[in-house]
Amino acid sequence: MDTGQFLKGKFSFPLASQIVISRSRLTRKLEAARQAQIHCLTAPAGFGKTTLMQDWAAPQKGRVIWFTAERSDNRPLRLGGGLLAAFASAGYGFLGCKEELDLLNEQDGVAHWSRLFIDELETAARRTGASLTLVLDNLHLLDAPEAIALLSCLVRDLPAAHRLCLLSRNPPAPALFASTSWNRVQHLNADELAFTLEEGKQYLRALQAEGLLGRYAAPGAPGMQTQISELWRQTDGWPIFFCAMANRMANSNTPFATKEELNALPDFHRYMAEQVMQPLQLLQKDIPARLHELAPISEFNRDLLSQCLFPGESPALIQVMIHHTGLIVKATQSGDEYRMRRPLRKHLRQDATSTAEASALFDKAFRWRLANNQGRAAISLCIDNSYWRAAVHLLEKLYPSLVSAGCWTQVVQWLAAVPAHIVGQRPLLQMLLGRKALFESASTSALIHFKQAQSLLSSAQALDHPDGVYDAASRAKWLQEASALIASTQALYLTGHDQSLAEQDSSCLLTRYHQGLHALHQGRLHEARKRLNEVMEAALADDPGMLTQVIPVLGWLHYLTGETDLWRSGLASLRERVAPGCDLPHGFAWTSASTLFGMLENASTEEVKQGLQDASVLHGLCAPAELRFNLAAAQMLLAIREARWDDAGEALLEAEVLQHSIPHPVRRTLFSLPALKAQRLLAQGGEREALHLLQAWGGHYDQACFATQHEQLILSEVLFALNRPEESLEPARQVRAWAEQHRCGLLLTQALAIEALALQKLGREEKAQQVFHDALHVGRMTSSVHSLVRKDAPEMKPLLSAAKQLGRYPAYVGRLIEHYGQDIAQDDDDSANLAALSKREKQVLDLLVTGMSNPEIADALCRSLGTIKIHVHNIYRKLGAANRVAAINKYNVATA
Repeated sequence: MDTGQFLKGKFSFPLASQIVISRSRLTRKLEAARQAQIHCLTAPAGFGKTTLMQDWAAPQKGRVIWFTAERSDNRPLRLGGGLLAAFASAGYGFLGCKEELDLLNEQDGVAHWSRLFIDELETAARRTGASLTLVLDNLHLLDAPEAIALLSCLVRDLPAAHRLCLLSRNPPAPALFASTSWNRVQHLNADELAFTLEEGKQYLRALQAEGLLGRYAAPGAPGMQTQISELWRQTDGWPIFFCAMANRMANSNTPFATKEELNALPDFHRYMAEQVMQPLQLLQKDIPARLHELAPISEFNRDLLSQCLFPGESPALIQVMIHHTGLIVKATQSGDEYRMRRPLRKHLRQDATSTAEASALFDKAFRWRLANNQGRAAISLCIDNSYWRAAVHLLEKLYPSLVSAGCWTQVVQWLAAVPAHIVGQRPLLQMLLGRKALFESASTSALIHFKQAQSLLSSAQALDHPDGVYDAASRAKWLQEASALIASTQALYLTGHDQSLAEQDSSCLLTRYHQGLHALHQGRLHEARKRLNEVMEAALADDPGMLTQVIPVLGWLHYLTGETDLWRSGLASLRERVAPGCDLPHGFAWTSASTLFGMLENASTEEVKQGLQDASVLHGLCAPAELRFNLAAAQMLLAIREARWDDAGEALLEAEVLQHSIPHPVRRTLFSLPALKAQRLLAQGGEREALHLLQAWGGHYDQACFATQHEQLILSEVLFALNRPEESLEPARQVRAWAEQHRCGLLLTQALAIEALALQKLGREEKAQQVFHDALHVGRMTSSVHSLVRKDAPEMKPLLSAAKQLGRYPAYVGRLIEHYGQDIAQDDDDSANLAALSKREKQVLDLLVTGMSNPEIADALCRSLGTIKIHVHNIYRKLGAANRVAAINKYNVATA
């Protein structure tokens, strides 16, 4: 091979992949941490470290020097010469003489050579007026002490204007950063480099654009996970596995199935052995052996490792093993539990230890979990090792705590692993499945499970359990609970009778929750909020499952009533009040999801995106159907705002599938799907298509519900866009009347805004301004911005201009004008402002101009000093004046 060509490849940006996913969240992190100066990206092969660095460095390519390390670069002379050659290939030729390179062969020559190198670097940077970035790829291949010492000198002496980027599969040697401050170094590890669900979608979209994939996000049956969510979950976000699975989907004639296994991928085990385990062996020989032993254990913590599994092992090895980048990560629902990444665990379990050794390891871990009151971890251990009987008995024994914890995703994973014939014959397992279905608003499925449990408990069939869970007294208690759940579910979702719910035991938290839901379904928003707030307060102490269920509903309620700011401040207080040690499953995601619609109303696009990203952990997990529907609706509305029509269509498709699993009483309280589709068509300029869709597919609900009012509101907007303002008034006024009656601040603001626009278009300016003033009053109370301002309506400008001139809520109107994004200048003729003053205010202003003080004006007009101060304040506000001098100047200009 030609040496020049070889070196050119070593010092050039690597060739880009055929499909590159731009991960803006990571490039933003790199940009935000420019002051860090040294960026260290650490993850196994296939995580896109090189691609990310190429994407970030592309805009500054002329100032980036790329160096790909090899094993032979462990000799200082070769490494130093290679760095010089890399700079020379980028046009920065210096330190080229043999005498200077010979310094690297001397005992203390590394530090001397480093200082000379840095001096030359500074000279070159001053000459070109540019700061330089050195990217050192494959750092894990440099493990010789001499090479580390050379790099350590460069890290220590690197001038502030320049940056160093280190890409490695293994954590860098501690000696590399021994002589530098920690705040100069930014670390990005495999957890951060792994795909998010949205980035997985981007990759599949890119495949689709290349014609390699059909409709990738086609959801399965109602209530089931989508293909994309299942794929993302199986691969744990590891990019190389995700991409391989996606390509398998693309090249397969059969649809992707949830039973698809990573082990079916070509060369999966070879990749794991060569790219993941072999570098680990080089790092520390004991780690691969310990990882093999840990493969049967689903989750573990430091105490379990040090006290039980590896009692004589060095604490340093345990620390390195837990924090080894990319292989072991924190479990999602616990602060001190760790787990092995799923793809690695699947690989290691293929080479499990002997049956006797695995049984002994299981026995030690199982006893330790029980002794430390860690029942859920003990269940997972039994399930992973196929001890069905022990798992079932533990599930039944821990039934009350599992219901209270609300860890339904974990429950489903456990029960899916237990043979179906066992689950079908155990009443409390059926109760768990019914509770989970009720949590997801799948009322029909919940009733089936509850009735099966009722049948088993009322039969004469004996039910064995070592702890007497099914003795006579307990059996009667479970039967009573099953009957109550059946009655409550039927009353809430099927019959809709107030009386049957009211007659049930209100001491039961679930019953009180159902009573609050029933008030919401009937449109009694404030009654629902009161009842559900009581449930939340009661759940704070020891019922995280109910807490996670009630939080999204309360967030939606506060959005409907226009109290989004109140809800956000309440959540901040709630996080502080959650009982210490309360295991709130995915609590941050739930709270983020509950504030999303409020953020859509008055937050920036970036804040909404961040909220959606925080809530994305709920994808693929058990969650209420209405919450998932609302997340899809929020994604659609954001996509419409950014004119991403394909994304909006995907979100609508997901919402449509989800709607089929939502009971009819719940649908009445959510956005109407035909109205959401019409909104998308309207935003794309398809007013007539939107009108036809509403007329053909709307009207499925009675007039007394939120979904119908949403349809009427969108109908009003469509008619207004079709230049039929007179017709648009009727549905807007209908919505206004309903919103006033039910105290729904969200719809009231939107209805008043569209009514004011229609009146303005009809030339009824005075009436339009009166209605718009009402909209401002309600909008200010609800912090509405997006609902009030129609950027595409020219009629909005005179309304905002008049509000500004009249000085109505100046701070709020200023925010609306800023959002409107068009210049609304103050009228040059201040006479318009003077006309806004009342008769008494004009009298006060006339006296102000003469130089009289407030007490003197009060004496002259025979009014109290407080009254005069109020008049003066109103004068300043209406004239847009900051003080007395400014008000007098405006008066002089207007009367000159």
